Amino acid sequence: MESNRNLNYINLFMIFINFAIIVFISQIMTTTLYKISSAFMARDFFDQITVIPWKPENITIVSIGAYIILILLIMLKNKYIDSLKKFQISALLLCEIFLSVAIMTALNMSYNGIMLFIIADLVTNTKDKSNKVIFLVLMIIIYILSVYDFISLKIKMVSFQDFLFYYNANMRSYLMEIKSILSTINIIIFILYMIVSIQAQMRENEKITSLNRKLNLANEKLEVMNVQLKDYAVKIESMAETRERNRLAREIHDTLGHALTGISVGIDACLTTIDMSTEATKKQLNIIADVARQAIKDVRRSVKKLRPDALESSGLEEALNNMISQISKVTKTKVFFNANIKLLKFGHDEEDTIYRIVQEGVTNAIRHGQATEIYINMIRRDKQLNITIRDNGKGCADVKKGFGLRHIEERVKLLNGTAEYNSSDGFLITVNIPIRWGDESD
Repeated sequence: MESNRNLNYINLFMIFINFAIIVFISQIMTTTLYKISSAFMARDFFDQITVIPWKPENITIVSIGAYIILILLIMLKNKYIDSLKKFQISALLLCEIFLSVAIMTALNMSYNGIMLFIIADLVTNTKDKSNKVIFLVLMIIIYILSVYDFISLKIKMVSFQDFLFYYNANMRSYLMEIKSILSTINIIIFILYMIVSIQAQMRENEKITSLNRKLNLANEKLEVMNVQLKDYAVKIESMAETRERNRLAREIHDTLGHALTGISVGIDACLTTIDMSTEATKKQLNIIADVARQAIKDVRRSVKKLRPDALESSGLEEALNNMISQISKVTKTKVFFNANIKLLKFGHDEEDTIYRIVQEGVTNAIRHGQATEIYINMIRRDKQLNITIRDNGKGCADVKKGFGLRHIEERVKLLNGTAEYNSSDGFLITVNIPIRWGDESD
């Protein structure tokens, strides 16, 4: 911020010093011409020069007017430079060069320091590197060549010294010294501006380098944290699996273990009493049957805890419709569901498998295939339930079975079914499950 403020102050001083020099030279030339005319010294003056000079008022109007337009043009360009296109910036830079040449021409090439001001603005405010290099080279060439001694070899013009013909030797020396001092000040201010600009750029580069180091360090820490997080996730997953295994082990121990122990002991008792008392054996078998029935209830209760909530509160088809409706609401994917399973009844394990297959198929189509349309069909073919899930997603050249697809296969195999995949056109999942429970009417 401080560097930018210093650059603005120096820039304002450059604008002022250039304006002072242009006004000084143009007024010396204009005043001299008027004085020569008033003193009837025109013939002596024309004997000293090789070309007729501009009219006095034209010198002032062109030099000062072009400088004011130049300053306004630079301010306008810098204000809107971020929204300007490359060719527009190039056109504005060409206009700046044209106005600078017009000023130097009006002053008969007695001052070319205006090009330093243009160069300073170009270096600081032009961001496009190609534009900057091209116009910087062009401006430096113009600055080097735009001196009276060189230009006067090709183009006849009146030098600043010729305009001092009217004054005595002391006044001529005094005026030349003022011009020299003003030009030197302009050069010093230009050098100071460039030094401050370079220092500001160096500090900016140091800040960027420092930020890059911090960013790289943060990325390294983030990578380490990601590895740690993955390890932690694996541990958490392992702990969750362990807890679930322990819970299932407890359930089996508390239900089947207890029941099977009682049944085993009861059967042993029956083997002992069957030859001695049929009635006692029947009584014992009834007790064993009660234990077995209670064990079945306990197992069903444990299995229900593993079921999707949707299947607990509604039937299979309603649960599927609700799931599809929810997906359609939260995504832009259209899901078309056609089922002909109303006359079929399923066990809990079959319902769980069908529900999970549809759920996983729809999730894969949206997440991996980026599908916008999904078609789900369920029909009965002989003694098989055929499920197809087809989408219009991007598919894949080689089907790599992740956890989801392997999970579908494992569930289907438990029911003695088959699962197939095809990714030639979108992605297609085909599942066939034997109908175990039969028709509702059976």
